[in-house]
Amino acid sequence: MAELKPIPTSRFYMEFDGLTEKMVASVGEISFEGEISGQDKPHSASKYTFTYWQTTSGRQNNPNITLEVYLVKGDMDWYKWYEKCIPMSDGGWGVWGLYRKSGTLTAYNSSDEAVLKWNIKNAWPTSYSVSDLSADGSEFVKETFEIVCEDIERVSSSSLFF
Repeated sequence: MAELKPIPTSRFYMEFDGLTEKMVASVGEISFEGEISGQDKPHSASKYTFTYWQTTSGRQNNPNITLEVYLVKGDMDWYKWYEKCIPMSDGGWGVWGLYRKSGTLTAYNSSDEAVLKWNIKNAWPTSYSVSDLSADGSEFVKETFEIVCEDIERVSSSSLFF
């Protein structure tokens, strides 16, 4: 039987293609929801009173992730990715399809062993914000990016190979 040890939320590493060794402050809730349709009524009937049903399933929306990264002097990599993906009408390049990135989120236990991993496929940033600035503040400045992707797959902790 597996030993039950909680995984701390403070031990993680997030990277995307070309965005490695970055100062990620937090990764918000990763969420996606399945959708089933066609189960509520039959779609046809046959000569011998057979009723035919068809159920389809998939995702209701693309999975999304909220990332907070520390604003670091001279490092524009996250923002440049965002800029390439937003529409031209909003001041971006409007070529999000060319700049989708794949990545991973890895969680570590208290012994610094990788215990959970999520593979993120074809992601792109869709929104950007920067934290409040205050004369009496004591926090570091953070940028927040909303990332949408085509798929997130949790990899079994027993099959983590790096």
